[in-house]
Amino acid sequence: MVDFVYSILRTLRTSSIAVIVDRLRPLLHIDPITVLPPEITSEVFSYLTPATLLEASRVSRAWRERALDSRLWKQKFRSEGWGLDMDAIRRFEQDYGHKRKARSRQADTNGEQSRQKKRARADVDHVTITDASRSHGSRTPPHDLQSWNRQHGEVEADGDRDQMRQDSANDEDMHDVQIDQAGRAPSSSEADTRTALELEGSIVEADGDTVSSQSTEGTQSALQFPKLEVEQSLIKYDNSNNPQINYNHVYKQKKKLEENWESGSYQSFQLPHRDHPQEAHRECVYTIQYDGNYLVSGSRDKTLRKWNLETQRLIGKPLVGHNASVLCLQFDHSEAEDIIISGSSDTDVILWQFSTGRLIQKIPHAHDESVLNLKFDSRYLVTCSKDKTIKIWNRHEMRPGDRDYPVKGVEGGGTCPAYILDLREMGSALDMERLLTADEKAPLPPYSSIMSLESHNAAVNAIHIYEDQLVSASGDRHVHLWNIHTGVRTSVCRGHTKGIACVQYDGKRIVSGSNDNTIRIFDPFTQAEVACLKGHTRLVRTIQSAFGDLPGKREELEAEAGDVDDRFRKAYRAGKVPTDTSARTRYRNPGSADPKDIMALGAKLPPGGGGSRWGRIVSGSYDETIIIWKKMADGRWAKAHVLRQEEALRAAGGPLQSASDLATQQHAQALTAARTQLAHDQAQLRILQHQNQQINQLSQDLQNHQNQMHQYTARHPAAGSAQSSQMDQQSSAASTRSGTPHALNAAYPPLQPTHNNVQQQQQQQQQRQ
Repeated sequence: MVDFVYSILRTLRTSSIAVIVDRLRPLLHIDPITVLPPEITSEVFSYLTPATLLEASRVSRAWRERALDSRLWKQKFRSEGWGLDMDAIRRFEQDYGHKRKARSRQADTNGEQSRQKKRARADVDHVTITDASRSHGSRTPPHDLQSWNRQHGEVEADGDRDQMRQDSANDEDMHDVQIDQAGRAPSSSEADTRTALELEGSIVEADGDTVSSQSTEGTQSALQFPKLEVEQSLIKYDNSNNPQINYNHVYKQKKKLEENWESGSYQSFQLPHRDHPQEAHRECVYTIQYDGNYLVSGSRDKTLRKWNLETQRLIGKPLVGHNASVLCLQFDHSEAEDIIISGSSDTDVILWQFSTGRLIQKIPHAHDESVLNLKFDSRYLVTCSKDKTIKIWNRHEMRPGDRDYPVKGVEGGGTCPAYILDLREMGSALDMERLLTADEKAPLPPYSSIMSLESHNAAVNAIHIYEDQLVSASGDRHVHLWNIHTGVRTSVCRGHTKGIACVQYDGKRIVSGSNDNTIRIFDPFTQAEVACLKGHTRLVRTIQSAFGDLPGKREELEAEAGDVDDRFRKAYRAGKVPTDTSARTRYRNPGSADPKDIMALGAKLPPGGGGSRWGRIVSGSYDETIIIWKKMADGRWAKAHVLRQEEALRAAGGPLQSASDLATQQHAQALTAARTQLAHDQAQLRILQHQNQQINQLSQDLQNHQNQMHQYTARHPAAGSAQSSQMDQQSSAASTRSGTPHALNAAYPPLQPTHNNVQQQQQQQQQRQ
């Protein structure tokens, strides 16, 4: 049949065959996008890489709409291991929609008022105004909302100078350090646009659990509505005209951010602005935290200062209230919180209002010694101290039976004050209502001490809150994991050889930095060390980590760890693993899955701690370097970039003088200028004195000559008259030739009687006779 049809087609003219081909083309080329349901095509597209999706979007309009579907890119976003805070996103979309409707109603009201005014003018002028010429009002620019941008980082402070007495002689003191951490938004249109652009990159991070690009905990900062030029890309509208986040655009912004991390693109600047050095701290800075456009710093000068990162200027006046160095702080500038909490060497904890800088409350003597670190969430404030203790404080009123009320009396649990009730024997809420007295049922006021944890043997240098767990790191070289409700210590991780200065916990792994110059990653459930990073030459003072876990990754992490154990056992039985472990112990494993490098078996995390290819650790050290660690394909952590303090300082324009240094320099410059002027004046004075001496000598010589002339004239009146005239002429000529005493002496030699003068006098006397 096919051959018969083909033979018939060959008898036709070319033009006829072309017409037949045009009619058959729709039957031969079927576009699956127009035929298949969207659910099927979206599932097919989900297997394509982002680059392939962008190529597919160029096929046709239908393909472009399907390839750039926001839900598809949301799925691609999650598959990269970049986390999203969906609750914050939903709040943003709802608030944005409400604001948009309010603006629309305002525009309609303005338009109606404008139309009524025009009708009134038309009635007066007897002019008919058509509907097409009526004003519809203008839409107001977007306003502020609450933000989802959680960018608060670690806040570590002074460490223990009294490390454990045994084997600790070489440990460095953890004081006078700069701490890498995690106000109101600017009102200018440029700042609004910048905030919207920051939003696009900051709602995501390489961690599947949170929205922050810095930490798994934090604050929710003020969010600016995007301006119209940004709105077209960040916001899309569904069929019901409701605003929704455009995940295609968010993916693009996050990819650009990751490319900057990969290439090491950054810009250095200093605080304060170089034109305003008088705003700087008077002494060294111990602690900082930044969140969006704001940074707060604490210093040995006993003050806190708020900074605008966009203008690099101080916001308001320094916060004064501590009596010693400010060692730690955390702030939340959202409207709901509007708070800064700081701890100091004076043992006090102070609460400040962020927006005004007003001191709200002071907790005097919160600890017996310096408050080294603090963290807070919506429920608790946790502080740690050189006195080896950790204390938990309630942030809001708390009553017996509340979910966050501490559990007292548990074996191995924390120590609670007497006013905390043991409710274990209580049954239901009705029992508590019936058995408790009015005083016992009274709410605890905010910031009451509700529990103390005491198991470390040295100063507690750092803490971190994750949901209902608390992790602490101490100079005793141990990391402890606690249940924040009961105070029960659930895990102890050992491995560091010197005191630990900083710690972070994301619910799956613990990352710590120590005075032994290393960064270690622990599995908190088995206490196994799964990676040791060596690169710094001095104490590691601060760390930030994000592993980029994919959704539902915990089970996969355990399965991957099991596979690594199986490969190790097979290699060991085959004799491929050295039996001497001393070399591996000295080397330490930076995360390699090679059986020869394995240090621990049975861990629930694979070597290196797991995570996606976007995993990253940033560490800062006393060696004045910041190392950005990148996770390699084989699981090892390697240095991606090393940022040096001297290079950053040079790129930012050189050292910035403090106000005291500037005043000293100005005083020195003024003193130098005064000394220079004094030397000049003294030189001029010497010249004048010399000239005055010459004048005095000249006057003396003239006086001497005049005296000689008078004496001679008195003895010889006639000769004296002629000689006087001659002397006057010679004096005039000599004055013209020279003004020095030596020239005058030459012009006016001493008068001596000559033979001719005597003869002339005798002749004159004879004539008179």
